[in-house]
Amino acid sequence: MAPLQPAGQSPGLISNANRLILPLIRESFDLLVDAFADQNLRFYFGRIELQRTIFQTWDHPDPLIEQADGPADILAPPLSGEQASRGQRQQLILFLRTLSDPAKLKVKYGLRVERPEVLQRLDELSIDMKYVTEYLYDVDSRHFTWFQDLASFQVILDRHLKFLKTTRFVVSGGDVELTELILWLEDFNRHLLVHEPRQKRDVLRRDLFERVARDAAKDPDRTKRLEEAAAYEAKSSIDGMVKAQYDDLSKLANFSLAIHAANPAMSRRKIFTHADLSYDTPYYINKNSTLARLFDYPTKYQSRLVLVEWITLTIGQSGTTLESSDVAKVTWFILHAERPEKLLLPATIGLIIDESDPWRLGMVYQLPPHIRGNLPTKPATGGRVVRSSKTIAAERMPTTLRQLMVKQPKALALEVRIQIAKKLLDAVYLMHTARFTHRNIRPDNILFFPAANENNEPVPSTVDLANPLIFGFHDAPLEIQISTELPTPYAQPGGLKPILKNPNRKPPRDVVIDCYTHPHRRRDPRAPYRRHYDLYSVGCVLLELGLWETLDQASGRDIALRASNAAAAAAGDPLLVDRRAAAQVEREDIRKDAEVLEKAAARLDAVTGRIYAEVTRACLYVKESPLRDVLEYEKCLAAALAQVTV
Repeated sequence: MAPLQPAGQSPGLISNANRLILPLIRESFDLLVDAFADQNLRFYFGRIELQRTIFQTWDHPDPLIEQADGPADILAPPLSGEQASRGQRQQLILFLRTLSDPAKLKVKYGLRVERPEVLQRLDELSIDMKYVTEYLYDVDSRHFTWFQDLASFQVILDRHLKFLKTTRFVVSGGDVELTELILWLEDFNRHLLVHEPRQKRDVLRRDLFERVARDAAKDPDRTKRLEEAAAYEAKSSIDGMVKAQYDDLSKLANFSLAIHAANPAMSRRKIFTHADLSYDTPYYINKNSTLARLFDYPTKYQSRLVLVEWITLTIGQSGTTLESSDVAKVTWFILHAERPEKLLLPATIGLIIDESDPWRLGMVYQLPPHIRGNLPTKPATGGRVVRSSKTIAAERMPTTLRQLMVKQPKALALEVRIQIAKKLLDAVYLMHTARFTHRNIRPDNILFFPAANENNEPVPSTVDLANPLIFGFHDAPLEIQISTELPTPYAQPGGLKPILKNPNRKPPRDVVIDCYTHPHRRRDPRAPYRRHYDLYSVGCVLLELGLWETLDQASGRDIALRASNAAAAAAGDPLLVDRRAAAQVEREDIRKDAEVLEKAAARLDAVTGRIYAEVTRACLYVKESPLRDVLEYEKCLAAALAQVTV
């Protein structure tokens, strides 16, 4: 084995030495966790576990990405440099030094060191620990030539590890000492991470979300402890960025627990009927959703503006609508739970279930504070406070991403579009981390509301582009309007003037387009839904954001015309009723849509730069794989996109 050389003369030597030290750090964390495993110490138990989880995130090896043919520098985070490795080794050594001083542990951190199998006084134990850990005082980040090679260094470390396995920590201090211990562990983790390259830190922060949420199904009590610990750290931290990170961790853990505990049972107080709401014409958004005024909410004689999405119930295997109704109730349960804002998911208030409308449910969503409340009122009528729906709609109506692209030909600033893309990709990764799939990500389901002024009132002329929300928890397809010309000029009989301003055009016709759905899903809609289908849909939206064109615009209206021709043919050609003929048409449509995406994606580099373009293409060409690989893939893509600047 190669001899140890002074720092800078043997690339990779420092990081190799760090890897040899890591088993000691892991064992030390295990000893700390075991010391607090008593339920009477649950508060500190969760906080110690959280710090160990943060360390495990850093200790986790770099993921191997084999999902797509994209460049390795986009899909994999950079490695730490030798200087960073020296700084990290110094922190590892200092950590072990602290844990090898029984007197300091007892006085400062409230921990007593014991060797259950060997009866020793404190002074004897201190002597033994000093002998075993003496090497730590000859190893630092500036001079590492004491050992002849890594093999001899390994022997010393093995002796230290063997000694650690014969010891245990016992809690002997009070709140002051134990709080000091938590702060010391937090500081240790912070110093390890600060030496990492920026993109790798971004990957590690996302990996921490996954580690906190991964055991929600098999060990919900551990996830709950981590949730409580992160909530406390968020509350007590004075650093704004640290507070926000702990708050997101806590809420994601809570969201994960809600997903695994979700059931169709729900409180009757969360069920509304049509009589509880007002659906005035100005509130109408589209066929699938509308704004509405919810009466007597949150208290009697008050009202709130809400958004309602309509879910059409279908007949299930039981011969009733029970299955689809239960799916809607489970979705309500999940979205009603507290969750990180980064998920971009709206909160639900309840469901509309009305006997007069048995084939439809309404999912009732809570809107941003400046949109839902502060409604100026007129005098009460019939005991209820009312207000002009036309005025409310004019001030507070949302705008979809698709509407922005269609009605605003001049593109938003590239920096704004990239920020929206970053938020969307991050949101999908967090959804999947919590084991949640959206299943309907499209530009018409991404909503922006008017911005708020200094008085927290809506400003209708300004769209809040910094806070998109992802709706669309219905199964309705995307319909767009398309106009076609009549084959011959229209003439009124007797030379009368035409009634229509443009008599050569038919009225617009609604056609369904399905190009945001993964090709595998389009071929077999009944097959189980895969998480990478969501990633494909996000890739379509990222492509549109980059080019500032809808997919049907990018195709030169080819997508819309094919959909229109297929609909007309299906109505007039009995051959298309045959399933095999219809399947052939669908396969051809999928192939042509793929060509449109490929050609459009090739134009991205010149508009957005290479990294954004590569991330988008990686989303579009993602392969099916196990959940763990998909999460690693999404994590690296989100971290790469986070580095894009304009």
